[in-house]
Amino acid sequence: MRPAKLFGVLVVTALLLSLAWPVAAAPPPDNPGKGPPELGRIVFIHYEKDFAPGKPPGTPGKSPGNKEDKLYSYSGIHWADSDIPVYYWINLANSRVDVADAIAGITAAFQTWEDDPRSYMDFECNGTTTTLTPGIFADEPDYQNVVGWADLSAEYPDAIAVTVTWYLLGIKLIVDCDIALNTDPAFAWTQYDIGTADPNNELLPDTPGYYDVDVQNIMTHEAGHWLQLDDLYQETEPYTEQTMYGYATDRELKKRSLESGDIAGIRKIYPIRGKKK
Repeated sequence: MRPAKLFGVLVVTALLLSLAWPVAAAPPPDNPGKGPPELGRIVFIHYEKDFAPGKPPGTPGKSPGNKEDKLYSYSGIHWADSDIPVYYWINLANSRVDVADAIAGITAAFQTWEDDPRSYMDFECNGTTTTLTPGIFADEPDYQNVVGWADLSAEYPDAIAVTVTWYLLGIKLIVDCDIALNTDPAFAWTQYDIGTADPNNELLPDTPGYYDVDVQNIMTHEAGHWLQLDDLYQETEPYTEQTMYGYATDRELKKRSLESGDIAGIRKIYPIRGKKK
């Protein structure tokens, strides 16, 4: 039996599986009458370090040099301009935190990315849902973007969170994104109020016997995957300070704020003039 908590480093190891196989599904709304498209599926799996299977060969995690404006890794897949703002739903079934806190943490995470003044990315919350669920285990997309909690033990044991993206293979346009946060009782989820303090200088209170994880901290990292920013694995500064760095620590809050590479990444994909660089 595994211990409820390991005192050390939590891994947010992005296991990126590009499973690009033809899938029979209804065409996306902007492609009527042309038959089922060929879809690719990308899965980001965030593990605790001690239970992670390791970073698989070929997993993105570039070493882009010493320039801070290149501290990001981007897959090339993106949202069509016509699909921005990206609308998403929140499913609060099985939420591990208070309803108001869950909504606050999730919406604040997306807002952090869209607040960059030199990017035109925009996320909009549709509200809560009881019928739509994160399609983490689905064989095809439902073209609805959903965030919520789920039991990941069957397929993704010990994962902190899983993000799944469906996209059109030929033109690399995203059609569906979902995030599931793990309901495993080993994780003590919270949405911690730090007021106006810098999250880079703050930690969650320690809950003995558990991994302390903050909704907004994990969700800001996961929202970066909705932009198709990959994880960085270089274990030296300044890589370790980026929101898209692939590891997290127990009680961490610093991923709530974007750093130089994160900002450079979103500006590369969605520059303010609406042109892809």
